[in-house]
Amino acid sequence: MVEISNQTAQKFIIEEQGLGAINCFDDVLSVAKKIHNIQIDTISVVARSHDLILFNRIDDYQEKDVWKWLNEKKLFEFWSHAMCLMPFEEYPFYAWKMKYNQKNMPSWWKKWVKINQSVMDRVYSHVKKNGLTSSTDFKKEKPTKSEGWWDWKTEKMALESLFLQGKLLVAYRKNFQKTFDLSENVVPAGIDIEPMSDDLLPGYLTKTILSSIGIANKDELKTYLGKSPAKYLWKNNKNAITDYLQDCVKNDILVEIQIEDNEEKHYSLKENVSKLEAIINKDIKNNKVKFLTPFDNIIRERSFPSKIWHFEYKIECYVPAPKRKFGYFALPILDGYQLIGRADLKAHRAKKILEIKALEFEDGIILTEARKERLIHGFNCFAKFNGCNTVENATKISIF
Repeated sequence: MVEISNQTAQKFIIEEQGLGAINCFDDVLSVAKKIHNIQIDTISVVARSHDLILFNRIDDYQEKDVWKWLNEKKLFEFWSHAMCLMPFEEYPFYAWKMKYNQKNMPSWWKKWVKINQSVMDRVYSHVKKNGLTSSTDFKKEKPTKSEGWWDWKTEKMALESLFLQGKLLVAYRKNFQKTFDLSENVVPAGIDIEPMSDDLLPGYLTKTILSSIGIANKDELKTYLGKSPAKYLWKNNKNAITDYLQDCVKNDILVEIQIEDNEEKHYSLKENVSKLEAIINKDIKNNKVKFLTPFDNIIRERSFPSKIWHFEYKIECYVPAPKRKFGYFALPILDGYQLIGRADLKAHRAKKILEIKALEFEDGIILTEARKERLIHGFNCFAKFNGCNTVENATKISIF
């Protein structure tokens, strides 16, 4: 067992995730290979979440550059814990997921497919004959005001269903619009397309997750790559997952990590011990302030920042306005290795203004002059990335 302080755990995770001072990434593919999945999201109060995940890890990242890597078949798009972009070398695991999806359709999906099988066949035949296809290639019979996902035309539903079953893949996106093709036409030569075998699944989960976030427990094994693998392997039973992790410790694959003032059992790869020791023995400085998307890899599962940083976070854009505490799209503020608060920001791109609508700090956070300087620099960098020239502070907190 390795005993570490809470601060060491925070530093190690931040560094492993590429948000710190040590790991510097040159390009999108390097980030994807390290953190495994980059969540795609449509909310655009500021830059979209996939762009923010990359901006916070690549110094010179430019908005929308991620799609170049999808279009060039360096990344592919599929459902991980949510819809994400992953390196193509991870495809066998997701081929397993595609196979799992085919056999484990939710009842509503199974019913829809049964009713609309003729549409599925027609859409698949269209893609097979014509190649690159988007939902706009099919006309909606009665144009009406959209009511969201459930108002999709049947052909779009068919495209998405064929995609989730692995029969189609996203070939590229343009203006966020997906264009599909047969999977065999999208997967690059040399990539193994066979689904990962069941016996390799536990080791893959363990290695991938702990390589991505450094320290984890049973909860991350259930969530970081989506819920289906743990459901399949251990029926989501927490004791069964813990028993598996303890067996990995006995077999010298993992080490158990005891985090100060944390009763839960955490784990790290045996090969990570030297990295942990370096964090403990060196005074590593990380003086940057970053504004994390609610879908960043260390934030998206709300239990993770809660148990590691004691940072309680909830995205409130889905909450009725009168019940919001921090704002429509409040972004967690990372100052060095510490989550210090939330900033509700809005980019007015036509006016080139980044508006600070609300700014809240955690209890005990002191706004020293040094911290104010870091915040100002962080806001200015964030504004520039979002195409804004100035920062407008609409709060009562004076940091400018």
